[in-house]
Amino acid sequence: MKWLLPSLSLPDYDGVTAMQGAILHQNGIKAEESESFLRASIEDLEDPILLKDAKKAASFIRAAIDQSIPITIYGDYDADGITGTALFVESLRKLGADVDWYINSRFVGGFGMQAQGVEEIAARGIPRLIVTVDNGINAFEGVQRANELGMDVIITDHHEPDKTTPPAKAIVNPKQHDCPYPFKDLAGVGVAFKVLQILFEEIDRPKALLRSLDLVALGTVADVMPIRGENRIFVKNGLKLINWGEKSRLGFQALRQVAGLKGEVNSHYHLGFIFGPLINAKGRLEGVPVEAVELLLTSEPARAYEWAGSLKRINQLRQQWTETQTAVAHNLAAADHSFHVLYDPAFHEGIVGLIASRLKERFYRPILVLTDSTEKGIVKGSARSVKGFSLKKYLVDACADLLVKGGGHDMAAGCSLYKKDIPLIRERLQGFAGQIAHDIFEPVVEITALVRPEDISVGLIEEIEALAPYGVGFSRPQLLLAPFVPEKVSFMGAEEKHLKMGSQKLEVIAFQQAESFRKLATQEPLALLGLPEISSYNGAIQFKVKDKGIRLYEDILSSQVVSPSQ
Repeated sequence: MKWLLPSLSLPDYDGVTAMQGAILHQNGIKAEESESFLRASIEDLEDPILLKDAKKAASFIRAAIDQSIPITIYGDYDADGITGTALFVESLRKLGADVDWYINSRFVGGFGMQAQGVEEIAARGIPRLIVTVDNGINAFEGVQRANELGMDVIITDHHEPDKTTPPAKAIVNPKQHDCPYPFKDLAGVGVAFKVLQILFEEIDRPKALLRSLDLVALGTVADVMPIRGENRIFVKNGLKLINWGEKSRLGFQALRQVAGLKGEVNSHYHLGFIFGPLINAKGRLEGVPVEAVELLLTSEPARAYEWAGSLKRINQLRQQWTETQTAVAHNLAAADHSFHVLYDPAFHEGIVGLIASRLKERFYRPILVLTDSTEKGIVKGSARSVKGFSLKKYLVDACADLLVKGGGHDMAAGCSLYKKDIPLIRERLQGFAGQIAHDIFEPVVEITALVRPEDISVGLIEEIEALAPYGVGFSRPQLLLAPFVPEKVSFMGAEEKHLKMGSQKLEVIAFQQAESFRKLATQEPLALLGLPEISSYNGAIQFKVKDKGIRLYEDILSSQVVSPSQ
């Protein structure tokens, strides 16, 4: 792992501290952009009319409402699709629509609008308007089947389109090649919001829609979208609603209770690593996420807490399976491969993406994890990659002849293929990875600023938190605490894997790093990579060291780039 030390010269940022300026600079926020970026005001949202077909989609939806034509929201089983489904249902009900929803089971219909799902919707009775959210951009068979059954389709999606698009009445997706919309990184729930924005502005009730920004915030963060542009506006303002105490959405109150959260919910951790997995749990393990959608819509406390408790139990099972199956996958991986293709029929289809994510972080290599599907002879899988190796290019496109289905982007992809072709795709992907410069397989940590023990204070923590929300595209700072001379050292945990170090001015906590410290076997000053925080246990200021974040201070003195042999 390389440590890249910060530049000594920074642009002049008005109205912020030196630390805040360093954080903005490291995240690529220019001085002239900083004011609007930090403001993240609703008034700065882009004009939804610029989004291709958004006006047309809104007109079709308005006509359906006026003519009492039922509307079915065709969602997806992940947190983005679930929140988008809830957003459409809740908002259209406010406008007087007769609206219901439909989501495939991951294990039967799979991703996207399918002909089978359309037929189930048609069986509900009166022909209706189908509006997709977070899917549909490449659903040719599904849209064609809907048309055959006398149902119009509106597609709202954010996934990459093919060269041609399905025969829908309107297609709203900022990634369409001829779409002039200036912000391309909306989540599926964000695209849904933009269509609804037009509908609510037409009836002069724009503020009524803003009450649902909590859903947009959760879906955006859980789908790992960059917290820039409109997404930052959605998340910052949505978090205010989630943290609105007893006035917040009942579903979020129930999620907070089952998760044991007492303080404020923030974006980078609570939404992404607590609420998101709870909402995702049912769809990952058991099929259609009925409880998750209804939890976000209900106004009945008893039902809300019942559904939240159910999601917690399912998520606990998901956590157990992820731990055990990641360990199995780890043992299958060969350390010298630059691309790992791992197959085990015992892997659960709903968590192969989680396994791939964990192993990608552990090995810092692209990973494809495969397991048996419900179709005989076909395996399904999920891939994760590192910066510099595009899964869209090397897996989805270059291996298209080996895939039954495939889709994704540079850093994440999903696919299915014939089991007999696993050796072929493994050989091909490892060949592609072997041709890439191997320095992309060494992670680089860009250090935001150097701090001394005496710099760590409540004030510094408040400076950092004032720039929230953080997340993908706007990362928390990486601070290098140096020189740090521990005056006392203790090992924690049953197996003494954790480390606590103290000086007169500061307490340092380093989880899972006792062994790294022992290897140093020195009393020389240290350089520690991490962040300060206030302990939730005793209110003390602590410096939390990141994984592989302990080095000797002398190692950082001679060069702007430090690459320890670890």
